[in-house]
Amino acid sequence: MSQRLKGRRPSASLIVALLALFVALDGPATAARLVNGSSIKSNSITNRQVKNGTLGKQDLSKSALTYLRTTPAKSVGANQLRDGAVGGKALAGKAVDASKLADGAVGNTQLAGKSVDAAKLADGSVGTAQLASDAVTSSKVTAGAIGTDAIADGALLTRDLGDFTGTVRTKFNPFLPNTCQVTILTAAQLTPSVPGSNPQIADDVVSVSPTTSGWPDPVVVVANPGAGNTLRIVACRIGDDPENPGAELVVPETVFQYVAFDT
Repeated sequence: MSQRLKGRRPSASLIVALLALFVALDGPATAARLVNGSSIKSNSITNRQVKNGTLGKQDLSKSALTYLRTTPAKSVGANQLRDGAVGGKALAGKAVDASKLADGAVGNTQLAGKSVDAAKLADGSVGTAQLASDAVTSSKVTAGAIGTDAIADGALLTRDLGDFTGTVRTKFNPFLPNTCQVTILTAAQLTPSVPGSNPQIADDVVSVSPTTSGWPDPVVVVANPGAGNTLRIVACRIGDDPENPGAELVVPETVFQYVAFDT
């Protein structure tokens, strides 16, 4: 009986089971020894083969890390910035130029108070396309921050410079030789450059000019501040008409443009 057991061959199913056990126990270790970088074909591993969250910085080249840390030009807009996120400490010297800002990206809510000074602006970097409407108020800019180099040519309009700016339609009576007439704009008629503000015109330098074509050259127009925050537009006819002495000079109803600069 014992001799028959010793001479019996293992069955095929037993051999298959033993092979399966060997592969299960030693297969991964064997694969780790046999499969390395030289065994993998170039560009054969894609994102499908890489388990999510398994790659770390140590697995990336220096050039890949540099690329990932670089912000593409024009990529940061108003939607990407938290209100008040950009402050003076967050900006390197001369860091902001036109190539870094999408059109209209920087609005009033994106700038922290006093965050913009001359050191943060590249020369010629701020133009009308880079600023959203009403983006820059006095609270956003430090004293003396904006110089000629920081402002793009043609970026400033009259309303950006004066305390008051606007237009008024006036009809003067006919002028006799060497006579003057005055029209007065009350405080309610004046338009402040900053809506809701209450600037005073008393110490301002005022400029006014007629916009209507055909305004007669002999009638000179000037303006000066009046009492009670009013504006006086003074029109004077200088001299007489030698061909028709003493005759009245009729002027058309005219739209005057005015601007008052704070001194």
